[in-house]
Amino acid sequence: MNDKALSPNAAWLKPSEALNRPLNRQVDDKVHGLTHAEVSRRLGFHVGSIGLLIAEHAISELREMVALCQIPNTASWLLGLINLRGNLVPVFDLSMLLGLEKPAEKKKRMLLILGQGEEAGGIVIDDLPIHIALTTLDRLETFPALPSAIKPFTSVAYEKNGEVWFNFDHKGFFESLATRVAV
Repeated sequence: MNDKALSPNAAWLKPSEALNRPLNRQVDDKVHGLTHAEVSRRLGFHVGSIGLLIAEHAISELREMVALCQIPNTASWLLGLINLRGNLVPVFDLSMLLGLEKPAEKKKRMLLILGQGEEAGGIVIDDLPIHIALTTLDRLETFPALPSAIKPFTSVAYEKNGEVWFNFDHKGFFESLATRVAV
């Protein structure tokens, strides 16, 4: 083992620096012959058959499903609220909101929290998020069809390994849902 790493005088990163460092995404330094700086490594998740990319510097958290506090007289796709470290976080079923079919096979449903504090929102997902390495070569010129409720919040589309992935503006999307939750 390296003695320098164990030395009490070794330089330690500040916690905020350590948390904001890029994760090792288990992707080669070169993708399609491009250097590390030309490759964008993103985290993506599926809502039905739609692939959504979490913004590069967005805060996200994956949790097991927890008990929800349902809210009467709200849309069925607002499943309820959870208490996350003292903040009430709304939880949405985007498959239901977008009119997408649920997967036939039963998978363990997870809760993906996007944002933090009062800006946080939760989305029920049926599969774990995945790491995706994207390049400018993967960017699509024409946009595939999307449900109208989500289309204004997807700015760029990419194709990677036969799947289409959309940049997802979760903040704008959550704000737009706030005006539509009452029944």
